[in-house]
Amino acid sequence: MSFREPVRAADEPGGAVDFPPVENGLDYLLSVIELLAHEQDEVTPRQLKYAVLHLQAATEVLLKYRLYLEHWTLVLQNLDVAKAKPNKKMTRAFFSGGDFISCTPLETVERLRSVIGLDISDDEQKQILDLAKSRNALQHYGMTDTDGTIESRTAEVLDFLVRFLDDCLLPELDPADRERVTEDMERIRFGLTKIRSYIARRMERLKDQLAPDEKRTLQCPDCRQWALLAGDPTSCLFCPATTNSQLTAWNYASAILRLPWRSPPPTNDLFSQPSTPPVDPCPDCGADTLVRGAVTAAAPERPTNFCFNCATAFTDLCEICSQPFRAVDEQSTCGNCLSLGSGD
Repeated sequence: MSFREPVRAADEPGGAVDFPPVENGLDYLLSVIELLAHEQDEVTPRQLKYAVLHLQAATEVLLKYRLYLEHWTLVLQNLDVAKAKPNKKMTRAFFSGGDFISCTPLETVERLRSVIGLDISDDEQKQILDLAKSRNALQHYGMTDTDGTIESRTAEVLDFLVRFLDDCLLPELDPADRERVTEDMERIRFGLTKIRSYIARRMERLKDQLAPDEKRTLQCPDCRQWALLAGDPTSCLFCPATTNSQLTAWNYASAILRLPWRSPPPTNDLFSQPSTPPVDPCPDCGADTLVRGAVTAAAPERPTNFCFNCATAFTDLCEICSQPFRAVDEQSTCGNCLSLGSGD
């Protein structure tokens, strides 16, 4: 499966070489996605090798560009501009021409933390530096990995880097610059859902966050992970799924449960009526977001009738109309049927 459709200008033969910093970093990330996100059961050693090299390149470009946005001299290894270039004073012209020595991975992270004040944990710093070590070994000498360490390390940094983009870099860009990378970010997000090691790492990190909400956690119809929190708002913690509870309920019923949209009753009208989504009105909140047969993380073996708007499960069905309702004192009939039966 290709993650670069439609073809970008950078993929066209004979095109100009034009990779500004953020687009350059994202291009490396797209390469990582293409190497790791596929339908095969295992990643080949060669795919993993180049994924590490390109992920390290993406990390270096994007983290240092955040330093650059603060001030270009922060990217220099020697912060004393007068001494940053042997026998010459470092100038912006030298910098723009690439004639400089940049800061190390450790210096990059320390400056992001101490100078800019970004929230990068000790564990995340270790992951970044470990990846840099793997890259250096691969680039300059070679290395052997037989226990999955490299793949795990790659997944950890992928997890960090996407959060760094969302929280620390993309919000700092001008609207026009953000717009230019929107399609690449969408391809990256989609590809990440296909990477097994990345999925395992993300879901492990989200486990504690999801645990208290098992009763309203469902399988996301977009990324297919058990990370969708229903309610107001409805959102997936793994992917940028829609926060519209009605649309999410429709997608869940169609994509996860594969329920067909309902055909309208026969009519003599010249124009046929459109089919309706496989959802019902919620007996509590009234929204058309109740899905029959939905499954929550709290009871994956027991389907229930679940409202995606108020995050309520209904296990009772009216014995007359078969509609879900909330039983009180062991009643077996919903309020509407009781009212009809009493003549009210």
